[in-house]
Amino acid sequence: MEGADGNIGSFFFVTLGMLTTESISITDQKSIIFRVMVRFKTLAFLTILGLGLLLGQSCTYTIKVRDGDTAFDRKQYAKAIPYFTKDYQREKSRVKKGRIALKLAESYQRINEPERALSWYKIGWDNQAGIQALEGYAYTLKMLERYPDATDAFVQLGEEIGSTYEYRNEIESCRLAETWLKDSTKSPYVLSPASMNSRYGDYAPSLAPRGGILYSSERPSPQSADLYAWTGKPYADILVTEDAGQALPESLIDKINTKAHEANLIFSGDGRSLFFTRCGGLPETEDQYCRILQSRFDGAEWSDPQVLPFCTGTINFGHAVPNIDGSRILFASDDPLGFGGFDLYESQRTADGWSEPAILPPNVNTDRDDLFPNLDGDTLYFASEGHLGMGGLDIYRSVRQGPRAWTTPVNMKVPINSGADDFGLIWMPVSGGNALRQGYLSSSRPGGLGGDDIYKVSERIVPLPPPPMAQEPSYTWKLRVHILTRIRQDPTDPNSPVLGRRYLEGAKVKVTGGLDTAYLSPRDESALLDILPGKNYLIQASSPDYLSTAVNFSARDLVPDPGQPEQVFEIEVILDKRYIDQEIVLENIYYDFDRWEIREDAQPALTRLARLLTANPELSIELGSHTDCRGNTLYNQDLSQKRAQSAVEFLIQNGIDARRLRARGYGESRPAADCTCARCTEQEHQQNRRTTFRILQE
Repeated sequence: MEGADGNIGSFFFVTLGMLTTESISITDQKSIIFRVMVRFKTLAFLTILGLGLLLGQSCTYTIKVRDGDTAFDRKQYAKAIPYFTKDYQREKSRVKKGRIALKLAESYQRINEPERALSWYKIGWDNQAGIQALEGYAYTLKMLERYPDATDAFVQLGEEIGSTYEYRNEIESCRLAETWLKDSTKSPYVLSPASMNSRYGDYAPSLAPRGGILYSSERPSPQSADLYAWTGKPYADILVTEDAGQALPESLIDKINTKAHEANLIFSGDGRSLFFTRCGGLPETEDQYCRILQSRFDGAEWSDPQVLPFCTGTINFGHAVPNIDGSRILFASDDPLGFGGFDLYESQRTADGWSEPAILPPNVNTDRDDLFPNLDGDTLYFASEGHLGMGGLDIYRSVRQGPRAWTTPVNMKVPINSGADDFGLIWMPVSGGNALRQGYLSSSRPGGLGGDDIYKVSERIVPLPPPPMAQEPSYTWKLRVHILTRIRQDPTDPNSPVLGRRYLEGAKVKVTGGLDTAYLSPRDESALLDILPGKNYLIQASSPDYLSTAVNFSARDLVPDPGQPEQVFEIEVILDKRYIDQEIVLENIYYDFDRWEIREDAQPALTRLARLLTANPELSIELGSHTDCRGNTLYNQDLSQKRAQSAVEFLIQNGIDARRLRARGYGESRPAADCTCARCTEQEHQQNRRTTFRILQE
């Protein structure tokens, strides 16, 4: 499988490092494993890491699981737990017990058992497992709605990493969540468990064309007889309630459900088209990413489901929902050139199919995950962990105000939301002159039957206070600019893990576009600037010993919102330290076996590098390519040189002067892992197969 150079590009040791500062909101890269776990407990996207990264390359292989580390690395968390439990009981060293406890905690979180995870995070922190254990402990407390304790843990985290900035939103979220819990009796919504729940995960309900409910479930079926190694549970399939099953032909369900994950099936308004998400492909296929599929009804039968044309590459797509007339769909995608994590996108129906997706504006999307859109007329309901919320995913409401304009999302509070993951809210059509509504949502809150459960939502009449005197509000829009730098575990190493971010004092900041202003960034606070809708703003920041950064903010689609007459938007501008003549590992640079051309999934990382070089025109760099030790030395040297040159040519095509670039293939001569070739683990081989850049002496 690996061939002469031992480099298929499947598992690069990656440090995201400097290359995440070009977008409007910056994804914090610290504790990446924990944050990914928090985001993807729902099975519609569990395969993103479990299958997408492990199997979504040019070949596959099987490793026999005989220990916890192997199971954990292969995302087989249910299998890892008994191994780690035995290891912890046998281990005598306090430090090693702490490391095992941390992996136990993360394994329990990934299979949605937060109470057990909480205990192991605490044991890990008490046994010197580090900041990651304390962070896991804090987030899990928040998910379990233990907000005072979570607040204390987040404050302690800030003190540990030396930053008042990093956890400020989490602390504010805990404060708000406590208030919402106290005011829950004022809510117009009442929740009750739905009748279709089982001891398996059930989630993502939708309406069948002529009544009844469709939903996703982990319960065993002929199609999902195998267990998903991540959770130790069956793969998800689409199920129908009895009243919906009478209207849906069995042949249609058979076309949808396979041995992969299927979820989030939804019909168009006219009932002649349907969309759903499939994650993992089939065993005989190589495409292991999440895709949106569509099936059409020709009046006699349903067509075989086809992947939408824009669902390509090593990018995940899912949760498609059409508007009333089917002229457009909204969906979620983790395109690395988005705002961060999963973002919401929209595509228009064309004569040839579907247009290229357009990302929803930054008042809707965040630098974390925004998922599970649903539409009720012009009102968008979606789940997010990036807006201020109660714990995991919370449900928010936004209203369309124009072709690309949406009001600022509003948290739907208790009881719609909880500390756990809440998502997938739908409303039933109102009929019979009844102004009250009923709907369904999904939640992993405690007290359910199977991890994720479906809840029925009823809206009741709540007496409202008398309306104030009609008065046209005065609308203002403000932009809060945070000038930050990363806190690394080892400040001298650009590939060292990122612990957090802190304010960078004294940076020169210039804002152009709708306004022209310049100032020096303050200490422990952020600038609040007045902005105008319809304008595009460029924020440029520089500081001695740091790399300059330029970030765009578009106010093109901002609209007045009577519910929030003053809207404040936040933007993070991160300046990384300037490391001269030190190797910096690039993220996600993959090559096909025995090839050197830049693949589509490598382009975002190189595009970010091109933007970094554009913002720092004085820099010259060396692009380096490395292989592991397996295979012929001369062959590895030649192949690595061709790969480095391909990266250089990509940068030239993106406007970087060739005189600023140098390609260098190192073959196997500079291993990052200190191990004898025959004794290197697969992880160490992965660490050695890398693409890097190095800032040359000026």
